[in-house]
Amino acid sequence: MDAETWTRELGKPGSTRELGAVRLSAVRCPALSLTGDGGGPYHLALLLAGELVVDQEGRTARAGRGDLVLLDGGRPFRLAFTAPRNTVVTAHLPVVPGAPAQCVARTFNGRDGLGGLVAGLLTGLTRDTTPYRPDEERRLGSAVLELTGALLDLRPSEPVPEPLLPRIQAYVLQHLGDGRLTPDDVAAAHHISTRYLHRLFQRQGLTVAAWIKAQRLERCRRDLADQRLAHLPVCAIGARWGFPQPADFSRAFRTAYGIAPTAFRVRSVPTNSARAANDSPLAAQQTHG
Repeated sequence: MDAETWTRELGKPGSTRELGAVRLSAVRCPALSLTGDGGGPYHLALLLAGELVVDQEGRTARAGRGDLVLLDGGRPFRLAFTAPRNTVVTAHLPVVPGAPAQCVARTFNGRDGLGGLVAGLLTGLTRDTTPYRPDEERRLGSAVLELTGALLDLRPSEPVPEPLLPRIQAYVLQHLGDGRLTPDDVAAAHHISTRYLHRLFQRQGLTVAAWIKAQRLERCRRDLADQRLAHLPVCAIGARWGFPQPADFSRAFRTAYGIAPTAFRVRSVPTNSARAANDSPLAAQQTHG
């Protein structure tokens, strides 16, 4: 969610100010709820009146008067202003120094210490009507970024939940045998959008479909090299790991390993032990996005 959408959706805009790449907004709004999933900056919200609840990255932050909350506008989120009347000053930041992923949907004290300095700067700038020169505006924006980075560097003491991507990958590994498994199914099981699921994998240089396919092929490779499974037809092993069509399985296996699955089994099974076969250096390629 971008800065303009944020301001428009919340209701009555009090004031806005451009400080280089940083935008400040002050808004008064009634009780309302918002959800977002798309490209956008970070939003550092300072609550001057009312109550705010933010859900993101598996965490829930509850903010009251004088509290600061960081939100990533580029990831799925849900927020709710729960009081009849709310006032919020927001710094819309293009980047956040440090490790913002550990700080989104967390409440910071904006009444003293570094939080108090950040809150004082934000409220002062939104009330200030001085017509600064462009270079002065950029410096003020940099000051907001620097102070925000210093505040977020005070890492929260509470434990950080398990990152979402490893949980998703563990889920996929548990359902590899389901040939009907799709990115939509995986996203729905984790209560996120398919678009966000693709974005999580893209950050690792992968695509969802290619990663799933590579994991299936690796399981097939292991089974084909396992003497204990020599009684199973090659096509049965492919179907076991999500390749119901033998021709599709054979083509995908040859592309990944440079050899047909039948030939791979003939070469691998006569080895001295299943362990030797399973330790084959061949590995399915992780197709990059």
